[in-house]
Amino acid sequence: MNERDRAEEHLRVIRTLMERATIYRAISAPTALAGGVIAIALTAIIWIREHHWAENAPEVMRHISTRGFALLWLSALAIVIALNTFFVWRKAQHDGRPFISPSMKLALRSIVPCLVLPAATTIWFFYDGYEFDNELLLVRVWIGFYGLALIATQHFAPRSLVFLGWAFLMTAAAMMVASRQLEYYATPLVPNIAMGVTFGLYHLIYAVCVWNSPVRAGSK
Repeated sequence: MNERDRAEEHLRVIRTLMERATIYRAISAPTALAGGVIAIALTAIIWIREHHWAENAPEVMRHISTRGFALLWLSALAIVIALNTFFVWRKAQHDGRPFISPSMKLALRSIVPCLVLPAATTIWFFYDGYEFDNELLLVRVWIGFYGLALIATQHFAPRSLVFLGWAFLMTAAAMMVASRQLEYYATPLVPNIAMGVTFGLYHLIYAVCVWNSPVRAGSK
């Protein structure tokens, strides 16, 4: 395949993705709802356990370790990815399309580069970053680059998904600017709340806003 054929195929896939914006938004709504509920529930569980521990053993700084905190949130991520994979597979089966289609490959090529640094940061955190209570840094990276991953789909994704990405990115930027103030509070209080507000509340708001809503003329 020459360069011209590759370019034409690339444009064809992008047009297909844009035409299916409503479908992808319909899939993203239940995923966002499930992810939001899981994130809010996990935030509440961590909050309750830490406060219970603080009341019964105030001499102990924390009950959930830094690694434990990250493992809990990575487990929640794995559940949401599994749910989204199921929703995409079910829709592909219903429409008679292959699960791993050219459209999916293009979407993954857009998203994956935004996940390299968060993956490296997570590996570093489990290796030795956890020893210095770097949860706030880890959470900022997760939130910011998740936002960038959503924004990277702006050429073919629904606008609502891109707006969600900007909400995540701007929150991470604000957390970076307010680092000194946030670090004043005890961990994992602030990182836990940040995860609950972004991956929990933001996703719930997104799900409510786009559930069964029609795409406006000219929107992607």
